[in-house]
Amino acid sequence: MTTVAMGLGSAVAVGDLRILAANISLVRQGLDFSPGTTVFVSSLATLTLAASVLGAGVLGDKYGMRRMFLAGALGALVFGLIGAAAPNLTVFMVARACIGVAFAFLTGLSLAIINAVFPPERRAGAIAWFLAASIALGVLPATVGGLLVEGIGWRSGLLVTPALALVVVLLTVRYVPQTPSSHRGTDLPGLLLVAVALIGITYGVSELQSGVDLAAAAPILAGLLAAAAFVWWELRCDEPALDLQIFGSPRFTAVVTAGAANNFVQGGSMTMITFYLVIIRDQSTWAFALLLIPATLLASPAALAAGRAARRVGSAAVVVAGLLVLAVSLLVRLSFQLDTPILVVGVVIALSSVGGAILATPQTTVMMASAPTHLGGVVSAVKTSVSSTFYGLGAALFSMFGILLFLRDAETHLAGTGVSAEQAGEILGAATTGESGLDPARTEQVLSAATTSMLEVADVLNVAMAAVAVLAAVAVGVLFRRPEPV
Repeated sequence: MTTVAMGLGSAVAVGDLRILAANISLVRQGLDFSPGTTVFVSSLATLTLAASVLGAGVLGDKYGMRRMFLAGALGALVFGLIGAAAPNLTVFMVARACIGVAFAFLTGLSLAIINAVFPPERRAGAIAWFLAASIALGVLPATVGGLLVEGIGWRSGLLVTPALALVVVLLTVRYVPQTPSSHRGTDLPGLLLVAVALIGITYGVSELQSGVDLAAAAPILAGLLAAAAFVWWELRCDEPALDLQIFGSPRFTAVVTAGAANNFVQGGSMTMITFYLVIIRDQSTWAFALLLIPATLLASPAALAAGRAARRVGSAAVVVAGLLVLAVSLLVRLSFQLDTPILVVGVVIALSSVGGAILATPQTTVMMASAPTHLGGVVSAVKTSVSSTFYGLGAALFSMFGILLFLRDAETHLAGTGVSAEQAGEILGAATTGESGLDPARTEQVLSAATTSMLEVADVLNVAMAAVAVLAAVAVGVLFRRPEPV
């Protein structure tokens, strides 16, 4: 029941973000805010989650992970209700900012609690079950939320989060044991610096999908400078928020690299599948969401099987296998045409999800095994921040490169349509998010012109993503051969 409670807690956060992203245009209409505000409103919880996730890990280690996890679940319950009932945009934005902080405690501490509750001999199996539960339960919020939005309205869809958060609270109070607290100090300068770094990079990356400009470059630069200052400070601080010496372990560095590469490629993979289905095949975003359900359900048993395989053949072999499965799934996409059966597309999407799930179990097990008992929350938070940052980076970069490659030959494709290359880029970017309010005639012209070209662009980017996965597999193999420091 501990694995179920923690898995559901993690799924609540992921599901909520998906519900809002899929229905942001309806929320915009309901609260009557401008299209220019849409991206910021939809990403606000992600930004505050990124800013506070390491702090959540530190507070969990200091005051008890179970106590802080419950605080996050209660925050999701309260601010989820406020967001669903928000009378205006201001109240809604405050609720979204606060719920992002609550999600930081749910996602940043769930894995750490699993690591603390189970003894070493049972820990690897518990982590596998936790990941399987997180993946399987992650289908629930987005699916139920989507059905409620279609049948009743956007406010009903947002009620899924507080309803499930209440279940998490009840399960945690009833079944999850108390976790120890430490007497470590709170590194406020370090937490502030990492918050600025993560929020700057996360926001800048989200802006990259509209192209490289000052709005994207400035926050990314500020985030990188803050990250450099964070590293400098942590190396000199007596009680750092994150003990950077942990990266001296080749095994730890290897699995962090694998996780970063996997999330980077998965983010890009979802972007390219969206381009293919929504733009090239003219499928609805809801149909795309339905294809993700069997993929997610298959990934859950894959995570369990990976845990058993890692105990037999070693973590390195399983991590490498997961990366190679991911690479194969991307190369298979080179066969996609205009008439490729949707069932085949669904199978390939599932293969990508399975590849990620295979490497996730040994990656998580090795990371948490490297964590001292008083730093379990922090190491768990590192995994969360790496995953979210690189997933967003992959989605933004491959979306941007896909549009740029299409627009490279835009004059040929758009000749006679009366649509400029800049307008076409805006239309393609909006079409993949399901944004309404576009000129239907011009949108149809651009999407029609993009059809053949985007197949060629997708092939280039799928090969690039496969290369990233293969290079990460090589890096993992090399790093695991290095001896651990004494």
